[in-house]
Amino acid sequence: MSTTQNLSIQFYAPDGTPIPPTVSREHLLDLARSVYARAGTHLDRGDVDIELAEVADKAACSLLRDRWNDDFPIAAYVELLTAVAALRAVLGFAPTPTAREVTEWSEKLGEDLGGEIDGPTSTSFIRFVNGPYRGAVLRVPGAAGQGPAAVLTLPIIWGDTADPGHGQARYERYTEAADEGLWLYRLDGDVREDARPHIVPATNSQAGA
Repeated sequence: MSTTQNLSIQFYAPDGTPIPPTVSREHLLDLARSVYARAGTHLDRGDVDIELAEVADKAACSLLRDRWNDDFPIAAYVELLTAVAALRAVLGFAPTPTAREVTEWSEKLGEDLGGEIDGPTSTSFIRFVNGPYRGAVLRVPGAAGQGPAAVLTLPIIWGDTADPGHGQARYERYTEAADEGLWLYRLDGDVREDARPHIVPATNSQAGA
């Protein structure tokens, strides 16, 4: 049995409504930093935002890579994305997507790409071998008998999430035929080294833009 005393004091509004205790945001950030320190990563308070955003980006791309494998356990990615989104909400950072929103984003992207094709379409699977979306696998439509588009552009983001920069990463198809069912894409041109995927819910006007 714990003998630790609860030293919090309950305050009440004039009408008798309990007032939730105020917790310092700096204290919450320090708690998060202490956990990272236990893992050997030492962060300043200003680094926590980007660190968590990058974790979400990696989990999102891993989910998009492995969700097509029936025998691969993707529960860890699903739960990790939710946990990071919840922690960011507690810390007051800009939101990152849940697994459901990552999936909705990829489906909306496919719908938008399909709307640009005249004539019959066929479904293709594509994988990005480098750049911000490295490892991600998407299901996209292509012109029947021709495969997916020769060039695709995907949204990217960089910098602090409170005031980020926005842009696009241009990818080119560089295989003549699908290898084991996958068409491979690589960056066509340079992007910032700190660029990250900008995966947003499909209800957001920037999805797939």
